[in-house]
Amino acid sequence: MNRSNVAVALVALWLQILCVALAETPASTEMQEEVKSTAALLSAVDKMLIELEDRRESLKQLTKDIIDEDRTYPTSCLISGKHNETSVIRVPGQGTLTVLCDSELAGLGWMVIQRRQDGLTNFYRDWSEYKAGFGALSGDFFIGLDRLHALTSSQPFELYIHMESFEGEKKFAKFDELGIGNESEGFSLKILGSYTGTAGDSLTYHKGQMFSTFDRDNDLSSNMKCAQHHLAGWWFKSCTQSNLNAPYLDYLHNVTRIPSDATRYISWNTFGRSHGERPLKFVQMMIRPKFLCQ
Repeated sequence: MNRSNVAVALVALWLQILCVALAETPASTEMQEEVKSTAALLSAVDKMLIELEDRRESLKQLTKDIIDEDRTYPTSCLISGKHNETSVIRVPGQGTLTVLCDSELAGLGWMVIQRRQDGLTNFYRDWSEYKAGFGALSGDFFIGLDRLHALTSSQPFELYIHMESFEGEKKFAKFDELGIGNESEGFSLKILGSYTGTAGDSLTYHKGQMFSTFDRDNDLSSNMKCAQHHLAGWWFKSCTQSNLNAPYLDYLHNVTRIPSDATRYISWNTFGRSHGERPLKFVQMMIRPKFLCQ
């Protein structure tokens, strides 16, 4: 018997004793009224205890249902087993989220967190939009800093960045661990592991740096606001060796999808283009649990 049931039993017993006392013991009218008042109070307490017990059981069942439902969703594309399609995953502390899984560019189990392919989505956004994420999974999008923090703080993830130039060159940069800080830490590039790849390392320069947007300047530059100058949100330092959220510049047709100029575009300084420094045509950033058993 749990504590609430014991309390109910004690209240019932006390009510019986009071009833017997009223029936068998001569007492003044005042005393009888006090006893009746006490009995009424105990009866009310009895009802409250029963209601509380019912609510406790209901909450217990509701919690179980929520946990059981939550457990039905995977925490990554690797567990979901989806290939080149959307999947619903569980983001720790944030509920469920529909994500894009990719198994073509770098093997199984990658979750796409950012993509630039046509420039139809504006990436010159404020802090709140970068925090929440924006765009559509069918086009250009950013998954959101809040979700990146929740995911990368729940277990170790690795980062893979696929890049393509307008000349048809395809290269990649892979980092064996990624960790994004929380909002009080400025969604900093808190953890960035060792680099391997063909595109060169243009991200380690930004390691440890907080994220910046045009309305939240966290860079280390003393003479400019990097996010405003480069028209993007990024982990700017003083200012950048890479900027994958910059305006999309189709230099072959001299067109910027979002008004800009020819000096600000999607860049990765060590890409090493055979034709010199030019904008990237396609970028896809992806994460996957570092330990494949996760």
